[in-house]
Amino acid sequence: MTTENLAIVFTDIVGSTELSQLLSAEAADGVRRSHFSILRQAIAASGGTEVKNLGDGLMVVFTSASAALMCAAAMQQGVELANRVSDHAVGLRVGISVGDVVAEDHDYFGDPVIEAVRLCALCESGQVLATDLVLAMAGRRVRHQWRSVGDLMLKGLSEPVTGVEVLWERLGDADTRTSVPLPRRLGARPFAGVVGRETDLASIKDALKRVAEGEGREVILVSGEAGLGKTTVVAEAARSALEGGACVLFGHCEEDIAVPYELFAEALGHYVAHAPEPQLRAHLERHGSELARLAPALASRITDLPASKATDSDSERYLLFAAVVGLLTQISAEQLVVIVLDDLQWADRGSLQLLHHLVSVELPLRVLVLATYRDSELSHASALVEALGALRRQIGVSRIELSGLDDHGVVTLMEAASGQTLDEDEIGLAHAIYRETDGNPFFVIEVLRHLSETGAIVQDETGRWVRSEGLHEASLPDGVREVIGARVVRLGKRAEEILSVAAVIGRDFDLDLVAKAARASNVQGMRSSFVPL
Repeated sequence: MTTENLAIVFTDIVGSTELSQLLSAEAADGVRRSHFSILRQAIAASGGTEVKNLGDGLMVVFTSASAALMCAAAMQQGVELANRVSDHAVGLRVGISVGDVVAEDHDYFGDPVIEAVRLCALCESGQVLATDLVLAMAGRRVRHQWRSVGDLMLKGLSEPVTGVEVLWERLGDADTRTSVPLPRRLGARPFAGVVGRETDLASIKDALKRVAEGEGREVILVSGEAGLGKTTVVAEAARSALEGGACVLFGHCEEDIAVPYELFAEALGHYVAHAPEPQLRAHLERHGSELARLAPALASRITDLPASKATDSDSERYLLFAAVVGLLTQISAEQLVVIVLDDLQWADRGSLQLLHHLVSVELPLRVLVLATYRDSELSHASALVEALGALRRQIGVSRIELSGLDDHGVVTLMEAASGQTLDEDEIGLAHAIYRETDGNPFFVIEVLRHLSETGAIVQDETGRWVRSEGLHEASLPDGVREVIGARVVRLGKRAEEILSVAAVIGRDFDLDLVAKAARASNVQGMRSSFVPL
């Protein structure tokens, strides 16, 4: 036996006995299956684990209180949404508690389990009751309003429990346009908007139109150094595609984290967590459970998964690739699919092989892949270099190379950030920042923020920026320093030493002079005094 700190959720169908009396056995079973499908969709989306089916309800555990609250609200929203078009409305009640429980034989025991069961029993239809400790542990991650219901005496417990009601909101019509929501990482729009990338966005829009009209799948590789706004551009295009009815998926890579098929595991996992169950079962009929390797949420959505047909590693990879392409073919038959793959320079080899397979397969896919990578780091990404060579030989693969904003673009960015047209003095400030940043949008914003925070520029009573010091007197912002420092470290120790010497010489330097200085100077001593730019 082991003890774990978990959030416990119990659900129950309101009026299940009356429902079984009103309908035939087959019809009642159909209503229950549809009901549990909605609940399991919420469970998969929030990362919960179904412990058992109690006939009229489920027991689910979560490693975080905020995920349990999010799941409970999503369950109620999903059930209410289904009831709008159903001939037989189903009521749902949900109880939540949190604390130490004992795990034994795939089940859980302890006071939090009792509390969640009893709170569920006290609920009315459409209600979510939780202990106040659930809210306390969720902290600022609570997304819903709540109200206290006071101390409650629960059967089986000697002390009262302070309860709260979670007030979930009914989904509006805009929330029902697509069953798969926009991935969270693509949802945040920059406060200054997308500036200076109109041509790039137009190119992506043209590709979206071609793919939507059935001209075949396309891949757009968006490259550039850190801070140029690669993710910003593709996220803007993805949001626009979603508004047009597309299914948008997202996968990204983390540096120094090698997870097999990481890009597609995240992207397809998001789809599996939110897709209607009939779509998932239709895929299972053709490809079995192979997709569960990439999307473990499939096992929580469909509890009766068949065993894999793979017999060795080669057949396992073949069946997996076929299952991925099969799923995308199925989705794109109904709607355009946009897949955003971010930071390919850190991608594992399996993800890149799967991407190449998707591009080269001869099937009528309405899929647009928007893939970003840092071209300044290709020397450290041999797998990506090989993949890019293979991809560029394929039809329908194009590239957008981002560079820094020009002088006018920096002015426009600063106007968007301030919400007003710059006057002559402010335009002079914009030109100075452009010279310092080479138009890198991230650097522009960071330098502008840094100048404001350090008092180098101030806002007058009209909201205008006024320079109080020269730019040369302001130090480098930490955000910019960290980005540049990380890039320099990847070049190796010797390159870092040489760049330290070059930084002493100035903004512009001759390579021969740097070589002579590096040989003649105490480089080790200088490294601690100067930051390479």
